[in-house]
Amino acid sequence: MSNKPRKWWIAGLLSLLEPGLGQVYNGQALKGILILALPLLIIPGMILCIIAKNIVFFLCIFALSTLAYYVTTVADAILTARKLSSEYQLKPYNRIIIYIGIVVLVFIVNTMLSESVKNNYIKAYKIPAGSMEPTLLTGDRVLVDRRPSALNPKRGDIIIFEYPADAGKDFVKRVVAAGGDIVEIRDKELFVNGEPVKEMYVIHEDSKSLTAAQSPRDNYGPVTVPQDCYFVVGDNRDQSFDSRFWGFVEKSKVKGTVKSIYWSWDHNNNSVRWHRIGVEVM
Repeated sequence: MSNKPRKWWIAGLLSLLEPGLGQVYNGQALKGILILALPLLIIPGMILCIIAKNIVFFLCIFALSTLAYYVTTVADAILTARKLSSEYQLKPYNRIIIYIGIVVLVFIVNTMLSESVKNNYIKAYKIPAGSMEPTLLTGDRVLVDRRPSALNPKRGDIIIFEYPADAGKDFVKRVVAAGGDIVEIRDKELFVNGEPVKEMYVIHEDSKSLTAAQSPRDNYGPVTVPQDCYFVVGDNRDQSFDSRFWGFVEKSKVKGTVKSIYWSWDHNNNSVRWHRIGVEVM
């Protein structure tokens, strides 16, 4: 075969496009495959994020590991290409069609794995409205536990669920009662099974108390929650459209339990809410 010296900038560019591809370009197919496979380690890392107490630690490790992964891979490809800048015999896989095939294959595999992780372990959501303030603010981005245990929430858990009246919408609310519980609201105070519930997380922005004839907002029930269903309400109690107005959430509609905040953006001030990143949602 004719001599085809490696160009460092091509090796670096290919590694930026897909880490490991620069190594394949340099004739290091095995090393390239190992580098391409390294991102699979993100799966156990993401699972650890939902069971860890100190999520900030895992977020920092993830960010630093990703940066190191790219910098090391690109640097290695460039340095190797420089050593091969005067002489290199093409390998059978040094073809553009092979490079394109690798990129397409990696994209397909990553997409499938990503969907599997989102469906079975952890998924990110953005909070679009203020019905859960002050616990969750507009602009918060949260990690939601999608494991089987998280699809069976208990009282006090904050869940993501399919809005019963529109399957295309996801809502976020707090579970205050489950199947068999008796729910009642008297002048804004929540009672479950006849006992008052201490809700330190709730805010009431409207001092007025509406009668049951006016609205179910402040006076509701008593009603018994059907089996395999949940009664959910927002922490911003006077500004929440929830079970008081449209009924119960079936267990099959639950998509997961909110665990922590991994990012928060204040749209009013165009700034990051640094103090909220890594906060465990309770």
